[in-house]
Amino acid sequence: MKQYRDEIAMVCHEIVKDGYSAGLVSEEELREFEDDCFAEESEEAAEALPVVA
Repeated sequence: MKQYRDEIAMVCHEIVKDGYSAGLVSEEELREFEDDCFAEESEEAAEALPVVA
């Protein structure tokens, strides 16, 4: 499952999805935004692993 980079990205994504539903944002713009708002796979894995000091 994809994880958002942070809470702000999650809120912004909801706003952009609403814009897409209203016809204000193109599908291309939505996909481009989604490329930036989700965490990279390596970031997700790093969050899942415990930090060892």
